[in-house]
Amino acid sequence: MDFIKRHIVNDFKLKILSLVLALMLWVAVAYMGESRMSISVRVSAENLDKEFIVSKMDPDEVLVTVNGPVSILKGIRARDVKIPLDLANVKEGRQVYNLQRDSVFVPKGIKVEEVKPDYVVIETDSIVEKRLKTVVKLDKKWMGMYAVKSWAPHYVAVEGSSSTLKGRDSITTLPVDGGFLSEEEEVMVGLDMKDIAARKIKPDSIRVILRRR
Repeated sequence: MDFIKRHIVNDFKLKILSLVLALMLWVAVAYMGESRMSISVRVSAENLDKEFIVSKMDPDEVLVTVNGPVSILKGIRARDVKIPLDLANVKEGRQVYNLQRDSVFVPKGIKVEEVKPDYVVIETDSIVEKRLKTVVKLDKKWMGMYAVKSWAPHYVAVEGSSSTLKGRDSITTLPVDGGFLSEEEEVMVGLDMKDIAARKIKPDSIRVILRRR
């Protein structure tokens, strides 16, 4: 009892006051204080005429520094910050667009301090549609064990950049891979689009049947 009286009961009001003050200080720092943070944000092309396609955007992400109340910043995500680039009047070719602070849309209560870099280089090209032959690419680790028995479709329709489709008559699949065990395996595999700026591809995957060698 002497221990309880000495360490808890004595100055009880002072201890409660200290606790309340500490709680108020924590709330003030966590919810009322201001801070800053940097977020990597993807630039989005808006209002582009259907006759054109963006074949290249460099960079396609920029670093946005914002400041505001900690209570808002701690919940902010990259998807909450938007940088729409209006390409309504764009022409075919290479153009440089400056990114101002007012180009960035942020949640209410947040201010934009800086955008780095403060520009993007856009390359636009005219749209063409082309029929490309599909070529199946088997992952190296399966080449000695499986062979391609069949695949479908043998052709796909690609709507994309005229410069990346010029002179091209075929398109390869992504490497065919999986946990293959059976004598015959069927798998759906996507197409390798890394060198093609495409708006639409139909169909966008190929059905491949493998047979054990």
